[in-house]
Amino acid sequence: MVSNIMLTLAFLVGVAAVYYLVPRRFRQWLLLLASMLFYVSAGPWMLVLSGGSALWSFYAGAKIEQAETKEKKKVWLWAGILPILGVLFVYKYFNFFVGSVAALLALAGLGGSAPVLSLAVPMGISYYTFKMISFLADIYLGKRGAERGLEGCGAYLTYILFFPQILSGPIERSEHFIEQLHEGPTYHAELFSVGLQRIVLGLFKKIVIANRLAGYVDAVFGAPESYPGLACVMAAFFYSFQLYCDFSGYSDIAIGMANVLGIDSGQNFDCPYFSRGIKEFWSRWHISLSGWLKDYIYIPLGGNRVSPVRHRLNVLATFLVSGLWHGANWSFVIWGGMHGLWNIISTKKEESVPLARRVLETLITFCGVTLAWVFFRAESFGKALGFLTHAVTCFSLSYVDIQNSILPFTGDNTCAAYFLTACGFLFLLFLYERGQVYGKKEKREGMVLSSAWLAVMLVSVVLFGVFGASGFLYANF
Repeated sequence: MVSNIMLTLAFLVGVAAVYYLVPRRFRQWLLLLASMLFYVSAGPWMLVLSGGSALWSFYAGAKIEQAETKEKKKVWLWAGILPILGVLFVYKYFNFFVGSVAALLALAGLGGSAPVLSLAVPMGISYYTFKMISFLADIYLGKRGAERGLEGCGAYLTYILFFPQILSGPIERSEHFIEQLHEGPTYHAELFSVGLQRIVLGLFKKIVIANRLAGYVDAVFGAPESYPGLACVMAAFFYSFQLYCDFSGYSDIAIGMANVLGIDSGQNFDCPYFSRGIKEFWSRWHISLSGWLKDYIYIPLGGNRVSPVRHRLNVLATFLVSGLWHGANWSFVIWGGMHGLWNIISTKKEESVPLARRVLETLITFCGVTLAWVFFRAESFGKALGFLTHAVTCFSLSYVDIQNSILPFTGDNTCAAYFLTACGFLFLLFLYERGQVYGKKEKREGMVLSSAWLAVMLVSVVLFGVFGASGFLYANF
């Protein structure tokens, strides 16, 4: 069920129908039960693992608060964090680490085979691990108190396992989420309406655009040498749109589902491809992750309150952690390093500049981000280089190459229509987001979509949605 968006929405409808019938004081427990059932659908052992980690961090949080000295608090902080990181390492990074060490030893002439663990990565482990760490760190820093008693434990488990956000976030902060549970989620007509609109927006991005581009991107990235260089260039840009629509689409759906259940969630994307520079891009892309990395990696390292050299190293280290968080592969680390170096050398953009300059800066930023996405998408650093090399050396705008570059959409004579349809929907999204960035703000507070946009996106989902495609991309990270 967890990989099927329509079944997930059907599950939401069932939960919401019961949710608003029970008294407010029981709704937290209903959410916990629903989240546990949702998680069990991916495998009962996964619930045992995530639930066990959550209970340990809940206990460690109480011990941190009870500790009388700073030293004892720090001991319990690491006692809470290290086992959680250990589980993450075993399931997600052990094979990568051991394989990298074996490769280094082989270069030194010390051969030997590396042990390999055949373990399925638990659903959402990267997301709930970061939630647990921030919870413990905030208690240690005095930003919040520990949760206590049965009710506090239930609220914390609900926060960790909350089913709309377990697959791909957002990485909600504990104090904001748990406070709403303690107050007792209630029905808010405006929030409910906003939630439904966000779900429609997310479905439009995911089902109409991302799923439509997925086949083309997979075909070209899977065998770039079989297509013209132009196809590789197109696949790189289409992947930028696919990844954005897939992940921001999921975020919209997850936030919308929470809104339907009376829980307010923060924004996770803010039209990032309209950014004029890389710093602005990261203030608009995966906002919950960017904020987490800033608060729990960048600032503890010293932030910008250190020497210029140390500051640059802090920025680079933060982005390397971001890359490694996304996946156990050197291509992710290189992707993070590219963004880190770009942030180091970038300068603050002037506010009042001519339109032509704004457009140029936006295009340069988008092209740079797209280049980095190639390393993010490729299976290895070598394949990313091969992909880019083929795109440059075999690039041509001949009629035959243009034909063959559109062909991967369907593999037959319908490819041109499919290509134009995809471009048409991308243009619709461009118009919508341009209005969000540069248009007048809605007078009605809380509105996400105007009536016209709501109608267009609903019709597009029903008539042009590509259903039955693979799950969300970021669920793999």
